[in-house]
Amino acid sequence: MGPESGRVIGGWAATSVVIGSMVGIGIFLAPPVVATHVSSSWGFLAVWVVGGLTALAGAVAVAELGAMLPHAGGDYVFVREAFGPSVSFASGWVLFGPVFAGSIAAIASALCQYQIPVVLGAATTRLGLAPVDLSAHVPGLPFELAWAQLLAAGIVLAISTANALGTRLSAGLQGTLTGAAILCLLLLAAAGLASGMSPTVGPDPATIPVSLPGLVAAYLPVYFAYSGWNAIVYVAGEVREPGRNLPRALFLGTSLVTALYLLLATAFVGVFGVVGLREVGEAGSALAVHLGGPTLQVLVAGVVLIALLGALNGAVLGGARVAYAMGRSGDFWQGAAHLSGHGVPARALWIQASLAVALVLTGTFEQVLALAGLAMQLTGTLAVSALFVLRRRSPERARPYRATGYPFVPLMYLAIAVTVMVTKGLEALQGTGLGPRLPILGLAAFGVAWLFHRFGVSNRPATRASGP
Repeated sequence: MGPESGRVIGGWAATSVVIGSMVGIGIFLAPPVVATHVSSSWGFLAVWVVGGLTALAGAVAVAELGAMLPHAGGDYVFVREAFGPSVSFASGWVLFGPVFAGSIAAIASALCQYQIPVVLGAATTRLGLAPVDLSAHVPGLPFELAWAQLLAAGIVLAISTANALGTRLSAGLQGTLTGAAILCLLLLAAAGLASGMSPTVGPDPATIPVSLPGLVAAYLPVYFAYSGWNAIVYVAGEVREPGRNLPRALFLGTSLVTALYLLLATAFVGVFGVVGLREVGEAGSALAVHLGGPTLQVLVAGVVLIALLGALNGAVLGGARVAYAMGRSGDFWQGAAHLSGHGVPARALWIQASLAVALVLTGTFEQVLALAGLAMQLTGTLAVSALFVLRRRSPERARPYRATGYPFVPLMYLAIAVTVMVTKGLEALQGTGLGPRLPILGLAAFGVAWLFHRFGVSNRPATRASGP
C-alpha cells in the first residue's frame, strides 16, 4: 500500500500545487538582476518568454512520464525507470536534501526576514504597540541565532504538521493560498499596467554587448522564478485520474504562471524602464510604493507572504514523497516509506522538517542551495531525458498522454539546460575561492553518490520498487 491507495487530489488542487509551487518571491527579486544583463524592454521581456517556454517544454515531457508512472517520487521514479538505481540514488539524494530541504529553509527564512516584519510592523504601528523586532540574537549558543530564525523554524514545523494531518488538508490549504495570491498579483499587475510609463523612464544610454555568459546570467534567475512547474509529479500517487489530471495541471498551471509573470514583468519595465529597474531592489515593493505609497507596500508584502506560504506548502508536500519513494527502493531509511493513519508518509515529513529546521537555525541553506545549483539542473535534465529513453525502451507501455511536440519541444528544454550547465560550470571552474566553486562541488557530490551506489552497494539484496 502507498499514497496511491488514497487519491484525494482533484483537478484544481493539482493545478494549485503547480501554481503555488512556482509563484514566490522570485518574480520580485529576478527582474532587477535580469535588467542588468539586457539593454532594452523587449530583451527583458524576451528572457521571461524564454523562461516560460522552457518550463512548458519541461512540463510537457514530465506530463507523459507522470501519466505513465503515477507514483510518489516524481523525477526520482522517472530516472530510476530510465537510467537505473545508481543514477536515481544520486538524483534522489540531491532532490531530497539540497533541493527540497534547502528550498524549504530558504522560503521560510525569506518570510521571516522580509515579509513578516513589514506586515507585523505596520499592524503594531496602527494598534499603537511596540515595534516588532526580529533581529535580537539568542545568547549562549555556539552560533549566532536570531529570533527570525526561530520563527522560520516554527513555520516549517507548522506547515509540516498540516501535511502530516492528511493530503486532503494540505491540498485544500494549497488551493486557498494559491487562489488568494494569484488574485492579488493580478490586481497588482493590472494597476501597474494602468499607471502607464513613468516620466522618469528613458532609453538605456549604454548598449550591453550580447554574450552567452550574459544571456545565461539573465536567464538563471528567471529559471528559478519558474521553478516548481513539475511539483505535482512528486505527489502523482495521490492525484485522482492521473492520466487526465496530471497533464492538465502541469500545462494549465505552468501556462497561467507564465501569463501572470509576463503581465508583472511588463508592468515592472513599463513603470521603471530597464535602467530604473536595475536600481529598485525588490520590484514588487518598489511598484507598490510607486502606485500607492507605504500602505500598498504593506499589502504587497502580505500578498508575497501568502504566495511564499503556498510555495512552502508545495515544497513540503513534494519533498517528503521523494524520501518515501527512496525508502521503498532501499535508497533511504525504509522507515520513511511507512504511512501514518492519515495515509501520508509522516516519518518522511518529519525527517525533512528536521533537516530544513537545522538549515534554518545554522544559516547554511544558502550554501546548500548554491551547492545544488547545477546538480538541480542535472536532475531536471535527466528527468526530461527519461522520456526519450522510455519511448525507445518501452514503446508498448500505456501512455494516457503523449508529449505534445515530441521530440522537438522536450529537446528545446534539454538544449537550454545543457547550455546553462556548461556555461555556468566553466565559470565556476574559473572562479577563485570556495563560494564560486560550490556549483562544481555539487556536481562532484552527485558523481560521488553515483560511484558509491554503483560500486559500493549495487550488489545488495533487491528491495521494493518505488511504484506500487
